[in-house]
Amino acid sequence: MSSSTAAILRKTEAGRLLLAGPRQALPAGLRMLLIMVDGRRSLAELQALAQGLGLAPQQAVERLLAEGLVSGPVSERAPAGADAAAARLMRAKFFALDLAARMLAGRDAALREAARTVDSESRFAAWMDHCATEIARAADAERAALFRERVGAVG
Repeated sequence: MSSSTAAILRKTEAGRLLLAGPRQALPAGLRMLLIMVDGRRSLAELQALAQGLGLAPQQAVERLLAEGLVSGPVSERAPAGADAAAARLMRAKFFALDLAARMLAGRDAALREAARTVDSESRFAAWMDHCATEIARAADAERAALFRERVGAVG
């Protein structure tokens, strides 16, 4: 890829439509990477996150570009690069989103919306509390504890 690693990528309308559709439209790792394209993260940050998701960083970004799901580069300067802690936080967040969706059988729209604000450990902890409360309400406290345990093992 010839563009600078400071380049900013953005989701296209096709990317937003794909995310609104069935989860099977993209492999899970690529779908998570597409979700993380927010118009603020640099190419370097996205590649680091892709690697944290177990993807080949350059190929994953190139596929999103080739399929028209993201566009770029945009000549804005990105915030500081993602480090290992940020990659772990993102991995835990997306694992938790997927697990909550499974435990709530599709009644997770409010949790997904709230997850958009998760960008730090403290916000992640507050969001996890919210998830556990919703899971306990929909199922029981035992299932909420299992949710916390499984997400804790990832983070």
